[in-house]
Amino acid sequence: MDKKVTIIVNFHNGEEYLNECIQSILNQDYENLEIILWDNFSNDKSFEIIKEFSDSRIKYIYNKKKDPLYKARNSAINASTGDLIAFLDCDDWWEKDYISSRAKFFDNENYSFFYCNTKLYYEKNKKKKLYKNYFLPEGKIYDLLAKDYFIIISGVIFKREIFIKTGMFNEKFNIIGDYDFIMKISKIYNAHAMNLPLLNYRIHQNNFSKIHSEMFYKEYNDWF
Repeated sequence: MDKKVTIIVNFHNGEEYLNECIQSILNQDYENLEIILWDNFSNDKSFEIIKEFSDSRIKYIYNKKKDPLYKARNSAINASTGDLIAFLDCDDWWEKDYISSRAKFFDNENYSFFYCNTKLYYEKNKKKKLYKNYFLPEGKIYDLLAKDYFIIISGVIFKREIFIKTGMFNEKFNIIGDYDFIMKISKIYNAHAMNLPLLNYRIHQNNFSKIHSEMFYKEYNDWF
């Protein structure tokens, strides 16, 4: 039987993009999924949107207070049961073969996490651009990431063992926890790369990292 993949969507007030995000998960041609919709204390119409979906694989969890992002990510991991764990931010969406394209490698002991290229979608002018124009590397990629960071969390699938052996996201970060975690594991574990742009990453005026650029640089400097 295919390994179960848990997909975690952490969101707070995600009504604008949530429908497209969830639909892209349900459209996957890989079916053994657990979909955790972690509602981080939304007060918009997010729940009304989720109620429209009747798929039994969906688990909706409402958090009764707004937690920092990486605490919310860790809480969702603790609620998951999949052999592999993927994250999809609610303003992004996947191509339908996002998971199936590397499923044959899920049993391969040489690889512990799987990432792909990305299409950047600029919402303002509706234009798309390929994120990285070079051949994406495999194996232990820490040194290459240190020179040019080329991974987006919504484009990564992790084997559960990584979180068991290495620990979870560092909750002291508000914005660079993905970067911190992937840099840490890329020293230890081998990555599998897919050059196809199977993730669509939406760039818009409300991107969290865009709004909190000052926080990003402070956290990055502390990390460095």
